[in-house]
Amino acid sequence: MTDLEPAFPFPFFGAGEAGYYMWAEVHVRFGREPTSSQREVIVDTVPPPLRGAVDWCDGRQLMVASGLFLHGAVVRAYPAREGETDRVGEDGWLYAAPSRISALNAGIEAWLRRIHLECPILAAYRAEDLDGGGTRLSPWHDWSLTRLPDFMPELERLLDRSGHATVMARGVMAMARRAGRLPRLGAFAADMMSWTDGLA
Repeated sequence: MTDLEPAFPFPFFGAGEAGYYMWAEVHVRFGREPTSSQREVIVDTVPPPLRGAVDWCDGRQLMVASGLFLHGAVVRAYPAREGETDRVGEDGWLYAAPSRISALNAGIEAWLRRIHLECPILAAYRAEDLDGGGTRLSPWHDWSLTRLPDFMPELERLLDRSGHATVMARGVMAMARRAGRLPRLGAFAADMMSWTDGLA
C-alpha cells in the first residue's frame, strides 16, 4: 500500500481540472450491484449539471451526463468568483466562468467519493473534451494508471459488449496508450481502439 491510496480510494481515469465544450459525462463501474436504497442515494446526489441523463446498465454500470447546454446548467448551479464573468464565444455558445467550471469538477470528485461510501466504486472515467481544452490531469489520474494492471481483467470482460461499459473500457485504454502505459499490458490491450476517445 502506498501513501497515496488513502487519498485516492479508487481509480478515476480523467481526474483533474476538465474543460468542457457543450456537454459532460462521467462513467462509474461499481464493485457490485448497488441496492435499491443505495441507487437512490447515488442518483439523488449527482451534481446538478449532470442530471440530464442518468443511465444504469449491467447492474453495476452508471453513466451520468449533462444535456447539450452544459455551461448554462453550470451557471445555474454554481456561483462565480467575484470579478469573474461568463462569456459568449465567437461560436455563439455560453461559456461559464472558470470558477464555476472548477466548482463542477470539485463537485464531481466529491460526489464520487461520497457514493463510494454507499457502494464501493471499482473505477470511474471521464473522457477529455479536446474541444473544451482537454483536462489538466491530476495526481489522482496518474495514480489510477498505476492501478490499471489490476483493473485489466474487468476491462477485458467489458470490451466485447455494447453500451456505456464498453465506452468506459475503450476510453480508459485510450488514456493508458497516450500515457505510454499499454505496451506493458500485452498485445491484446495494445491493439485496442477507442471510438469515443480517438486512437487508443
